[in-house]
Amino acid sequence: MPTTAVLLVLVSTVLPAGWTPPLPRPAAPGPPLALAYFLVGIVLLPAVWFDPPSEVPGWVVASATAQGGYMALLGTAYRMGSLSVAYPISRGTAPLLIGFGGWLLLDETPTVATAAGLVVLVGGLLVLAGLGNHLQERRAVVLAAITGLCTVAYSLIDARSVDLTGSLGYLSMVMILSSGAVLLGRRPGWARMRSVLGGSAVVGVGQGGAYALVLLAFQQAQAGQVAGLRQVSVVLGVLLAREALGPRALWGSLLVTAGAILVVW
Repeated sequence: MPTTAVLLVLVSTVLPAGWTPPLPRPAAPGPPLALAYFLVGIVLLPAVWFDPPSEVPGWVVASATAQGGYMALLGTAYRMGSLSVAYPISRGTAPLLIGFGGWLLLDETPTVATAAGLVVLVGGLLVLAGLGNHLQERRAVVLAAITGLCTVAYSLIDARSVDLTGSLGYLSMVMILSSGAVLLGRRPGWARMRSVLGGSAVVGVGQGGAYALVLLAFQQAQAGQVAGLRQVSVVLGVLLAREALGPRALWGSLLVTAGAILVVW
């Protein structure tokens, strides 16, 4: 994996890691996250004029659909379960499947280290997710897993699309369409939107900037490698949650770190 791609992904993991735990539980992170995406899409809208994603209109719609599902399901999973359960599962379902999808659909040939790293990484995430088994949060687990599948879908779509068109104009259209659909579906109301506007703007800077870096990394490295290394953010997110996780969290975090290192070996 090129050094530049490694640096892009590592920076992208730091930017959004801090926003997930502080979100208030009743609102986390549905409409606030959708509003954040919408704001980013509007800020990047001039890029659509200079470099429109006219080569991939169908992929724009497909990615927006998957990202809209991601935002809607993630918010519900966070309300139903603890962060230490929903967050690792929603993030951890993606890497192995993206790796397989990248190899099968994008003609990417994995190295032995990359394949081993993805397996170890997902194993670590499953260890972290197992912390919530005794909490009877089965619905949250299922929703988080489906959220991970949405991540797989839009990551593979985006990895292919940015090879064919400009990344910023593409990102703008995807964010506007996906977040607009979620906001229309949830209808949070202007009073609630105004109350989270400032926080959503901060979230948008972190999340939008992070994913822009990921799109650039997709242009330089395999989808499975990028997806695997992004899981370093799981450790940061769980630590920032400050939940009483015990020794299993330490072992899970170590496995995640080891897997990420193997992915980029």
